[in-house]
Amino acid sequence: MTAVSSKLIRPRQFSRRADAMPGSAIREIMALAATRADVIHLEVGEPDFGTPEHIITAAFAAVRAGATKYTGNAGRPQLRERIAARVRERTRQSVVADRVIVTVGAIGALYTALMSVLDAGDEVLIPDPGWPNYEAIAVLAGARPVRYPLAAHNGFVPDPDEISSRIGARTKAVLLNSPGNPTGAVFPAEIVAAMGALAERTGVHIVSDEIYEDIVFDGRQHVSFLDHTPTDRVFVIGGASKSYAMTGWRLGWLICPRAAATLASKLQEPVVSCAPSPSQAAAEAALAGTQAVVEAGRCLFERRRDLFLEVLGPTGTIAARPGGAFYGLVHIGDEAESALAFAKHLLVEGGVAVVPGDTFGASTARMVRLAFTIDDADLRTGLERLRAFLRR
Repeated sequence: MTAVSSKLIRPRQFSRRADAMPGSAIREIMALAATRADVIHLEVGEPDFGTPEHIITAAFAAVRAGATKYTGNAGRPQLRERIAARVRERTRQSVVADRVIVTVGAIGALYTALMSVLDAGDEVLIPDPGWPNYEAIAVLAGARPVRYPLAAHNGFVPDPDEISSRIGARTKAVLLNSPGNPTGAVFPAEIVAAMGALAERTGVHIVSDEIYEDIVFDGRQHVSFLDHTPTDRVFVIGGASKSYAMTGWRLGWLICPRAAATLASKLQEPVVSCAPSPSQAAAEAALAGTQAVVEAGRCLFERRRDLFLEVLGPTGTIAARPGGAFYGLVHIGDEAESALAFAKHLLVEGGVAVVPGDTFGASTARMVRLAFTIDDADLRTGLERLRAFLRR
């Protein structure tokens, strides 16, 4: 019998990559807000109305008919074809179903796209400001996220020359997001074309987060990177969450280069196996049914964007006029200890939940993000409370 050593054995460390992954102040504020009454929620980026009834009805019917089993890693063939047809209608590209990977939410598509191109030690350019999950996924991949600036005075539209200057020997991909979160920026065609030319010239991959593609204002048109980037170098993220008020269904999709389709499909297996079958059936119904619900939602968010401009515009604190999505960034001045401290004080003392800007990057460290996704009357009250708090 082997004697047990009296020397203490040091436990193995937990994952350094997971520990290095930045946390989300969005979730921190949501958790704090959940503990308080009479809070006006301007922190949550999801439609406040329910999933349209015809989608729910179709999903229940599909479940009763047996849509409760595993699907292939890449999703139900009929849904992949629906998505491909949608892309063909909206772009000049003859995208086929084989290039479509159905994922668990748009975050699943983003994760799959980045994991398809990144190895440990690679670099990926991500926007500042940008959704914090971009950096988190890069860190989990063992890659190095390199920030490129989105300037408020330029409407948070990227400068292709600025991005080009940051591309080095280790750069594998550039991540772009239009319409933008947290900025509300909608990239014009010339910027999208310039970035496509940059990808062709340098060989980098473009990963384009286009989850807000249907939510554009002021007569603008969404311009997809699919139309301006070599098809062997572009990954486009989409999904049902924002357009069809289906955030909880967790259904997204990735349009990927044909050569990457097998790899992207394989990546689903160790993480999720496949997207939930009932959610896939619901997405089929959403894409096949009336699109009037999409336009109704767009009009609603544009009206609420206008309310945001009406109440806070005269204060001079709005960073830039949002052209899409459903977010606005607001300057908080230099008096607050930090954007997080400001957000917590506003929540506790003013009863309004917003997201501190530094969770999106250093450039918005003196700003907060708010989402105009609630009832108009509550939105006005929340904006007026914020306006009063800013004046203090």
